[in-house]
Amino acid sequence: MGFPVVESHDTKPLIQSSWHTYLKRWCASWLRWPKVPRRANREDWLFKGTFHEASRGVLMMAQLFSIMPVCGILAKDPRKLRFTYTSGRAFYAYFCAIGIGFLATLSVYFFASKRYHFQKMVTAFFYSYNLYAMYRFGRLGQRWPALVMKWTRVDDSLPPQKDLFERAVLAYRIKLCSILVMVLSLSEHLLSIVAAVHYSNNCPAVHDPYEAFFKSNFAFVYYYFSYSTLRGFLTKFFNVICNFMWSYVDLFVIVISMGLSHAFRRINAFLFLHKRERMTEQFWGEQRQKYRNVCDLVTTVDDHISAITMLSISNNLFFICVQILNSMNSRPTLVHTVYFWFNLIILIGRTLAVAMFAAEVNDESKRPIEVLRTIPREGWCLEAKRFAEEVTTDTVALTGLKFFSMTRKLVLNVTGAIITYELVLIQFHKNEVPDVDLCKLKRMDTL
Repeated sequence: MGFPVVESHDTKPLIQSSWHTYLKRWCASWLRWPKVPRRANREDWLFKGTFHEASRGVLMMAQLFSIMPVCGILAKDPRKLRFTYTSGRAFYAYFCAIGIGFLATLSVYFFASKRYHFQKMVTAFFYSYNLYAMYRFGRLGQRWPALVMKWTRVDDSLPPQKDLFERAVLAYRIKLCSILVMVLSLSEHLLSIVAAVHYSNNCPAVHDPYEAFFKSNFAFVYYYFSYSTLRGFLTKFFNVICNFMWSYVDLFVIVISMGLSHAFRRINAFLFLHKRERMTEQFWGEQRQKYRNVCDLVTTVDDHISAITMLSISNNLFFICVQILNSMNSRPTLVHTVYFWFNLIILIGRTLAVAMFAAEVNDESKRPIEVLRTIPREGWCLEAKRFAEEVTTDTVALTGLKFFSMTRKLVLNVTGAIITYELVLIQFHKNEVPDVDLCKLKRMDTL
């Protein structure tokens, strides 16, 4: 016969942490020595073929300019991605957002108080656009870890890639496109600085060349504030951030489109590999499910980035119209002529690149019908029929806030819109009041 055993646990009462404990934890997390970078090995250069691995470099480059403050970008495991409001990346983004917001407010007020001149409206639109783009990327950064996890699961469910070369194709394409876009953007920005020096040297009221440069290019700031070296550095720093973000919006849409079209391309390559073989109904059911998973991924991604896609198209459309309108003006030097046409060519090329790369998603989603049409009568089954109906009837494409789909027909629609808006801008240009030169203002002592 057993006896009940009374267990006595010697537990200590809970001690509430004091402010000293929280201070020590905060110092340990923030004021620690940086880790020494280790030597890269072979595993670091191998790719599994996922979009997360292919886009790490692009997102890390964006974080240098305060975009997408997500921690764990360089980790190979997407489960290490996290977004926190108190990280160093987040505070850097807050600082840049405050600076760009200040420039956007000043440019809008300068435009509203100076007889609504068109060129001042372009400046106000530029900074307001970049401020809103930073907000959209901040919202996307909150959802990016969950989105990448879903994307990785879809990549793992796709047909396997044969060798290391196939797994690295997407990463190399993204790197090459990113380098090309950023180098062209840097060249365009350097040309703009060279062209702006001409106007700063022609201002006789200011003898310091640096001061003349900043006052002539950032008149909306130094009309209300006196010039100083710190103000000049911060103004140019935020201007560089805006110029990078202006190009990065297009690059981000291109990279996302390349990742989605690559997922469809993997399915299409597997289907074309078994094109001559007679497959069972189970095979077509599995391929239809994989195709459906990628279609659902496109829908999810579009829900997250449709506002960014709309920003990219509308911004390029607006600035192409502005540049075509400015083509009616004469250029003072050869540098200004080269900069103007180089900028216009880059704008048109970037717009076409965004439209064509985004249209690849829709094109690749239609390619399985080429294999389904070759199925003989004895191999036709219910799953193949459902697969063919989904491919032919569904419109799988990225959209701009659900207003339009990014297909090849969009290029013709954009061309028609440019011609229409150009006629409106020309009529507006005829009725506007001429601008006043900054060097002739009476308040030059406050500049």
